[in-house]
Amino acid sequence: MLILRALLSLLFLGLFGPLQASRELDYLTRDYGRFAITFCPEDSSLAEPLVKALTARLPVIASRLNLSLLDSARFVLTPTAEEWGRVTAGSPLWANGIAYPNHGVAVLKSPRFNANGGPLAETAVHELVHLVLDSGAPNAAIPRWLDEGLAQFMAGQQEFMDVHVLARAAASGRLMTFWDIQGMMAMNSADARQGYAQSLAATQELWKRFGDSGLANLVHELRKGRDIESAFPRIFGIPYSQFEQEHRATIGEEYGGSLWTDGELWISVLFVILILSAGGFAYLRRRRTLEAWRTEHLTEESGEPREVPYTVNYTIVRNRTFGDDEQESPPDDPPYDRPKPGN
Repeated sequence: MLILRALLSLLFLGLFGPLQASRELDYLTRDYGRFAITFCPEDSSLAEPLVKALTARLPVIASRLNLSLLDSARFVLTPTAEEWGRVTAGSPLWANGIAYPNHGVAVLKSPRFNANGGPLAETAVHELVHLVLDSGAPNAAIPRWLDEGLAQFMAGQQEFMDVHVLARAAASGRLMTFWDIQGMMAMNSADARQGYAQSLAATQELWKRFGDSGLANLVHELRKGRDIESAFPRIFGIPYSQFEQEHRATIGEEYGGSLWTDGELWISVLFVILILSAGGFAYLRRRRTLEAWRTEHLTEESGEPREVPYTVNYTIVRNRTFGDDEQESPPDDPPYDRPKPGN
């Protein structure tokens, strides 16, 4: 029965592929009442800790946002990267989880193949916030930056606040607009990282100004189907565009100093300097070599004698030097007849 419920849940999402290319028959489901966990056998030990984390965080989220999860929610743990791609219909590989609020389902990656994805419980709570925000409000028009910012903020994922990314973006004039962040799911991993950081920074700034009640009131207005441009001044008394401009200026002021402690940036700068220096040295050396070759080639063609770059003088010393105790031997006398002794 549990297996059948897991299969029906996934089938409802319309995410099945061919049987031979999937593991859909391996999935099991444990129903804990408010939450159900669907997983493959190798991830069975993750189910209970996951439910405990979700159960503990749900009342906090509901209280801070003055919302409740109307229906039960299902969390699907994909065991491999291939299963993640199949079940999520090709969602970005940089994503650690994805929520389908209309179905009350969130899909997660098993830590066995997503070791760098952060704590599984935090990711699950992040997706839970998405489900809560849209629960019972199919016409909610929550912009992506606020949706992702609240999910990170409520899940305690402060590590997504990459101050160095924000500092670089501010220094280079590459900060995203709220409208840019709307297309986050189509971004590459580097841009998505910046989009998440900006979303969390904007949400935190909104919270600093207006607190939990301000965030909750804005969410409730958006859940009624109002757009952000009309709901924002209605709640906070300032135009939406003004908040965005102030927020972008605040990023430059608050995080600009982080450039000096950005080790990754300065290592990259040093690497570029070394590469350019090596390239410049190689260029000059090649230029000198070509110039010398050109001079030599022109000299040969003109028939002019080529100047020898160096001179060698050889001196042959043929006299002999003797010491004080040595004398030069006289030349031999010419041969002559000597008298022979008589008999």
